[in-house]
Amino acid sequence: MSERLSESLLRGRPVPVDRRPSSPWAYSLWGILAVSVFVLYHGAVLLVWNSPGVSLAKNFHDTFLRQVKAHEYFRGTNNTQGWDMFAPNPTRINAFVHVFVTDKNGELWDFEQDIWEQDRYPYFFYDRRGKINRRIDGKKHFQRIYGAWVCREWERRNAGEAAISVSFVRRWTTVPEAAEVIAKGGWNQWEAPSQQLEQETITCKTVSQGQLPNELRERYGLDLIDEDKGFRSIREKTWWHVQEAERVKAEKTARAEEAAAARAAKSAQPR
Repeated sequence: MSERLSESLLRGRPVPVDRRPSSPWAYSLWGILAVSVFVLYHGAVLLVWNSPGVSLAKNFHDTFLRQVKAHEYFRGTNNTQGWDMFAPNPTRINAFVHVFVTDKNGELWDFEQDIWEQDRYPYFFYDRRGKINRRIDGKKHFQRIYGAWVCREWERRNAGEAAISVSFVRRWTTVPEAAEVIAKGGWNQWEAPSQQLEQETITCKTVSQGQLPNELRERYGLDLIDEDKGFRSIREKTWWHVQEAERVKAEKTARAEEAAAARAAKSAQPR
C-alpha cells in the first residue's frame, strides 16, 4: 500500500480534471475580511510596540497600545519584545576560517573562502558566504558538509581531478579597547598579531557526497566514473524507510516468538 502510494505521488502520470472553480477566491469573503483585519491589527500593534516610545512619540505610543489592548494581546501570544535585543555586546575578536585544498600531487591551495585582508568597506550587504564562513567555525558537522562541496567544486574546476583533502584553519585577531584605538589614532586589523588553530580535515575520497556523480559529470562534460566504487552517496532515511525498518523488525520478532513457542511446546511433550 505504502509503495503504491509513494510511486503514484512521485512518478504518477498527470490526470486531467474537468472541474472548474466556481469562484476566483479560494475562501469566502467573510474569511478574507477576518484574516485581513487580524493581519492589519497584528501588524499595527507590532510596528508601534517595537517603535521607540520616547520624546514626541511617547504620548501616541502609550495611548495607541492602551486603546487597542496591545499589552494584553502581546502577553497572551508571547510576542513581547524590547529594545535591549538591538544592543548586543560588541565582538572582541575578528575570526576567519581559511579553507585549504590538497591536490592529487600533495600541493596545498588556498580555496579563498574567507575575506582576510580584503577591505570591502562599507558593507552595505551582508555577504552570504561570509555568514557561512562564520557559522562553520568550530562546527565539525558543518565543516564535513562544506568540505564535501569544496571537494566537488575542485573536481569541477580541475577537469574531474579529485583532491586528496580539504582542511579548515581558524585565524583570529583580538579587537583592542576603544580607548586604546583612540589613543593610537586608529587600528589596522590586518597588521594586528593573529593566531591560528587547525580544525577539521575532510578526506574527499571517503566523505559522503564529496565526489561528483555521473549526472553532474555528464552536465560538465567530464569523464564518467564507476559510481559503485567512486561515489559515496548519503544514506536516505525517509518515512518509507522508517516504516520498512519497523515492518522488518516486527516480522523478526514474530518469527522469534513463534520459534520460542514451538520449542516450549516440544519440550512439554511427554517422552
